[in-house]
Amino acid sequence: MSHLSAADLKTIETALQERSEALRRQVAAALEESGQTQYAAVLGRSSGDSSDEALAVTLGDLSAARLEHELRQLRELDRARQHLKEEDFGICADCGEVIPVTRLVANPAATRCIACQEVFEKTHAGLEHGSL
Repeated sequence: MSHLSAADLKTIETALQERSEALRRQVAAALEESGQTQYAAVLGRSSGDSSDEALAVTLGDLSAARLEHELRQLRELDRARQHLKEEDFGICADCGEVIPVTRLVANPAATRCIACQEVFEKTHAGLEHGSL
């Protein structure tokens, strides 16, 4: 039997769906934007200087990083959606304690309680996937 009530599961599922839909809209907008502005910043200006080109590259890199981050979040939410019906959903992966419902509503993909997440972020600072 799950430690979460049916109402809690429904609230978490709704939050998960809303966050997924918002991220999908952001990804779609970013892809549309990148398609429209991909060459405009540099190739559209024949008189651009090297600082213009550097700015265009930096903006492109930031856009790609943002898109990658949003896609990673979508994958995490998809995993959470699959895991939602399992009995151990909402149990901290590190200490085994119950993750508060308020945390799961705020971040449906959370796999750690706040205390364990803080320790994880301190010990994995700078490593990929260290921000869950």
